Amino acid sequence: MALFDPKKNQIAQLQKMIEDKNRQIAVYYDEIGKLYYRQYKDMNADVSRDINARCESISTLYIEIEECRLRILYERGLKECKNCRKENPLEHAYCSACGMKFPETNDVSVLTKVETYGSSVASVSNPIPQENPEAENMGGDVSEPTPADTEVLPKENNPEE
Repeated sequence: MALFDPKKNQIAQLQKMIEDKNRQIAVYYDEIGKLYYRQYKDMNADVSRDINARCESISTLYIEIEECRLRILYERGLKECKNCRKENPLEHAYCSACGMKFPETNDVSVLTKVETYGSSVASVSNPIPQENPEAENMGGDVSEPTPADTEVLPKENNPEE
């Protein structure tokens, strides 16, 4: 085995991306908490737009994490059954656990497409880059997204709405 294994390097990069995305999610959760507390302290403060923007960014990051996880599986020569989530070798045509037929192709773009919200979400390196002047009142650095920085995800069908 060579000292430099490109597959292991790729897997390590993907795992680092997942860790970075999880850290960003934790930051957004903290920001949401600060925004919610600000609204608690000042009932006239309307922070719902800011909270919703961060929630959308968190959803985007979770989708990107899932894409990275599936790419790691592919690099290891595996694919995941969409029915039972069992890992199977790429060359299998049917799931070894539930028998579901896999798509005809083993192309990584097909295997890594996440079907949450109906489609894959474009990569977002920093979904909330701009400064929010109201953040100073909260005692934290909270920023607000711009339409170009985040992709709006369709709402799930909810009969209660």
